Amino acid sequence: MAHLQQISVYPIKSTAGIQLSSSWVDPIGLPYDRRFVICDQNGQFITARTQPKLCLVQANLTPDGLMLTAPDMPLLAVRYSQCLDEYQHVTVWGDTTLGQRSHESVDHWFSQFLGQPCHLLFFGEQSNRQVKNTTNPVAFADGYPLLLISQASLDDLNSRLKQPISMRQFRPNIVVQDCEPFAEDTWRHIRIGEVEFELTKPCTRCVFTTVDPDTGEKHSQLEPLATLKSYRQIAKGDVLFGQNLIPLNQGQIRFGDQVTVLDRQSAPDFVNVKPVSRTSSKKQTSDNNQVAQSATMAEQATNPEQASLVCQHIYEETHDVKTFVFAIANNGQLPDNFAHYQAGQHLPFKLTIEGKQVNAIYTLSSSPTRNQSLTITVKRVPNGKVSNFLHDHFNVGDEIQAKAPNGKFHLGNISQQRILLLSAGSGITPMLSMLKTLTDQCDNREVIFFHSARSEKDLIAMDEVTALAKQHGNCKLHCTLTQSAQPQWQDFQGHLSADMLAVIPDIANLDAMICGPQGFRDSAKALLMAAGLPESQFHFESFGKRPTDKKPATESLAEAAAAQVNIRFESWDKAVVGNTKESVLDQGEAAGLIMSYSCRGGMCGSCKVKLDSGEVRQLATDGLMPGEQEQGYILACSCVPKTDIVISKAPRK
Repeated sequence: MAHLQQISVYPIKSTAGIQLSSSWVDPIGLPYDRRFVICDQNGQFITARTQPKLCLVQANLTPDGLMLTAPDMPLLAVRYSQCLDEYQHVTVWGDTTLGQRSHESVDHWFSQFLGQPCHLLFFGEQSNRQVKNTTNPVAFADGYPLLLISQASLDDLNSRLKQPISMRQFRPNIVVQDCEPFAEDTWRHIRIGEVEFELTKPCTRCVFTTVDPDTGEKHSQLEPLATLKSYRQIAKGDVLFGQNLIPLNQGQIRFGDQVTVLDRQSAPDFVNVKPVSRTSSKKQTSDNNQVAQSATMAEQATNPEQASLVCQHIYEETHDVKTFVFAIANNGQLPDNFAHYQAGQHLPFKLTIEGKQVNAIYTLSSSPTRNQSLTITVKRVPNGKVSNFLHDHFNVGDEIQAKAPNGKFHLGNISQQRILLLSAGSGITPMLSMLKTLTDQCDNREVIFFHSARSEKDLIAMDEVTALAKQHGNCKLHCTLTQSAQPQWQDFQGHLSADMLAVIPDIANLDAMICGPQGFRDSAKALLMAAGLPESQFHFESFGKRPTDKKPATESLAEAAAAQVNIRFESWDKAVVGNTKESVLDQGEAAGLIMSYSCRGGMCGSCKVKLDSGEVRQLATDGLMPGEQEQGYILACSCVPKTDIVISKAPRK
């Protein structure tokens, strides 16, 4: 039978904890726990994820407030009576609430210790914050009132580490003993002393766990997070350790109290736990699987540019968005050129709809750092042939034929130490891939993740983005709703504006990655350029049909005559009189030819053809593999004839 081993509170968010022998539990959690938070001059909360020194601040409880100590700093008394009758907004993981200002001497102490202007705020009478999607209150904790971990779980982790660590690196409020490792994964409803708790969500761990609480320094090998990733990572990439709790009633808990499990749930599925070895009775099945896998790998070796992918999972993100998870067919490993892509690139593929093969292209929302699978996140669009088919008729176990991921919009374009990921609607998908990669690689460059959606119900993967921002530790998250918002919505409202971008300091010194509809991209570019962003640091994803390269309507008769060219579609045995205004694809279709295409935006490469003679104006080359331009290949959707031309079909692979 499990028992309560330890109770801890952390009066100021990210500072050192205090152990108690007993505590009252109220709706917000434990009294004195995370009732203070530090924020910068913009109202953005500050934690030890970006300021590791914070964990060296020791707060001691006094009858009228706190007594603070820190290395090379004078003793500081923080008295509740000295809090000002002044509140300011503070943002904690996307939630904006009011915090009560402290005396200016307190702000000066923290500003001096951290080396930046900042404020200490108290969760006062006017402060109000809820656990996401509930009416349960929470103070300045990350998202839930309480955190529980079992001692057995830490012991299991320490058995895998070269140097054991203490429970302080995980900052739980409640530690239990006398249970199996990770038994808490299976608890849904428990009682400790006089209080019942609901275990609502596993705790997602971040780079903060790598900070030594005694030195304030991050581990050079990012332990224990690196080891946790090896056996406690789920399919979406979250690394789990501990359980978040919500108290269901008020009461007392004490050291030694029995922990009674009232209801259970299934433990999470971890993607990288090695399977149990097969028994000899199943050897034949194993052999058959190996033969099938070998055949698949042999096929890929002879045709490395494409592969057969099978759908493993389908997740509903919103009312009109689904995520599809793919792995290589027959349980094989993804070929290198499928697994080692750049975050932000897209996946060209074909599938069969009503007996016909249809080409499609979607940006990957997965990350190359999690290369067991590939994911696409698809929004249903009116009259969208592929998106509607995927939503209504595509199932787990169905297959697609895909080419290796490609595209020029990716993290490799970034040279600055600060990154803006700016998206609208389904344009969030490459940003998901990039944030996952930056987080998994423990890349501590500053990231501003800014997303625009029509309403709260249209926010795609926001729980995942919030968790990733937390794991990353140096990521600020903002959202704006352009059409409707509930009264409790506390972030931006309206279309992207200069006032919204004003929350991003020093725009000239960042790389901006933009993905969204054409109008959004154009507006974002104008706003960012006006704010001082160099054009060389503006990167955007291109999708949808490109505008034709039309000349002004005022062109002379001589120019109009010169615009006529002869186009020979060699492989189709067709010759037409064309023009120098429209794309080769548009002119071929106008002549009644059936030509391959998918994105019509120069990304996917489906419309690739060989330019046998003549010259064209190339509007995009994203969908061409390295070296194909030199071999004479062009993209029919994104090329306009300049002279008489002859084209032929590209060899099929």
